[in-house]
Amino acid sequence: MNLHEAEMRLGIARRRGNPNDLASALAVHGNLLLEAGQIVEASSELEEAANIHRVQGRPYDEARLKHLTATLQRLQGNYDRAKQLAQTAIQLAGRGTQISVSAYTELGEIALAKEEIFEAFTAYDHALEDSESAGLVPTGKAALGRRRALALVALDHHLEAAYDLIDAGKVFQEYGDSSTALRIYVEAATALQQGGNADLASQLIEANISAAQEASDNAVLADLYLLRTAFAVEQKDVASALVAALSARQYALNAVAPVAYISAVVTISELEEAVGDLIAAYESLAVGWVTLSDLLGRDVAKQIFEPKLLALRERLGTEKFARVKVNYEAKQRTRA
Repeated sequence: MNLHEAEMRLGIARRRGNPNDLASALAVHGNLLLEAGQIVEASSELEEAANIHRVQGRPYDEARLKHLTATLQRLQGNYDRAKQLAQTAIQLAGRGTQISVSAYTELGEIALAKEEIFEAFTAYDHALEDSESAGLVPTGKAALGRRRALALVALDHHLEAAYDLIDAGKVFQEYGDSSTALRIYVEAATALQQGGNADLASQLIEANISAAQEASDNAVLADLYLLRTAFAVEQKDVASALVAALSARQYALNAVAPVAYISAVVTISELEEAVGDLIAAYESLAVGWVTLSDLLGRDVAKQIFEPKLLALRERLGTEKFARVKVNYEAKQRTRA
């Protein structure tokens, strides 16, 4: 059924006044509006359908639609209303149901959006608790564990978060989703590194580089090599850090991963400056600017790299920076 047909069906249901038909028509039309990106209109119709179910004494159907409406209200930035709807959904459906799992997860997302981190952790924890009785599949539980770990990182419980992430990664790996598993292992290594557990982070990085290479997952490889770069910097091994950063830049370029690419380019520039190769430091930023222009457009590239080059000029001084720029351009002409 397309949107036009659903709209006609909704109009007929409104004229006839049968509440069951109207609730069904609202749900169908509301979902199609959602698919079309009309979130405000979809939210209004789904909540109207939920209220009809309430009047008709169907609490589970009401809970299901109120949970969905809560998500749409969050996407509109109406966090208090979204929270109220999600809580109502839990009350209606009861604990240990699939709806309570979904609604607690939604409460976690709402809390994260409001930067209420402990509340987010608690909501995800309740969702995981209810997932046992609700019969959630292992990968579903692992996904919840991953979200809870995100809250743990924000609460500075990095080691606990890392172990949760490693467990989640193992589940996805066991069920054949190696791509998701690799990304979760990157998150685990990041949590370990942020928490000061550099040696454990390094072990996890090295354990997964070969797997990512075998999978030809350039995006994951870019992230892993950026983590390897950070580890080498912590060890004050600038040469190894530079090698890793150069690899990260290439993998990010292969993956068309702009965020990782920018991070690698800026890191390379900083490392080259640290070892005194100012032409290479300038070159990394200049080439990065041109490359990012091709990927995301000139305005975005300028916004990212112009401040970096201005900061380099500030550190070197105007005259020295100008000499570096001239020498770089001469080097480019020689290459051509």
